[in-house]
Amino acid sequence: MGIHSLDKNYDALDRLEKWDEVTQALIKKRIRDEVGSALSYLFLSDQEGETLEIICDILLPQLKDKNYIKISEAIDRDLASGKKGVRYGDDPWPQEFYKKGLAEIIIFAKKEFAEPVENMNFVQLNEMTERIMQRDPADFLRRFLRRVLADGVKIYYSHPKAWNEVGFPGPAYPEGYAYLDCDKKFDWEPKYE
Repeated sequence: MGIHSLDKNYDALDRLEKWDEVTQALIKKRIRDEVGSALSYLFLSDQEGETLEIICDILLPQLKDKNYIKISEAIDRDLASGKKGVRYGDDPWPQEFYKKGLAEIIIFAKKEFAEPVENMNFVQLNEMTERIMQRDPADFLRRFLRRVLADGVKIYYSHPKAWNEVGFPGPAYPEGYAYLDCDKKFDWEPKYE
């Protein structure tokens, strides 16, 4: 069985007008507000936000272009919402967890690399994240990076700009995904070359 790649011309957003008005409005808002290069933070300080953006860009690399999904800003918006969120084990609630984690990353970078995070190059940042990820599973910094990665993946792949990468055709509303045999597809589903 060979490797198949998604048709280069496929775009899940070609079906935007087929979705109901509420879904269309939500998707258009996400595309307008959650992609691009300008970042602003509501909960985190500018330094914390910049550090989180750098960490997100190392863990989930993407081009800084018009399709750049603002993962760090989405995390910040969630933290600013005031919701408690999810707490794991003895870790603090997300707001405190992120503040503590970013503070420790800043300290770790200065101590281990004699550089502030924002001055580190790609090789240094990659080495820093690898060293942290190889630490004991109970280590706070490792748990922090794993949480950033988990939150980042959830944000990235739930965004319409990332759907084409994985061949997700978007909401199937109002049509729905009716059962078809394994070798059959709807005409609006992605094709593979």
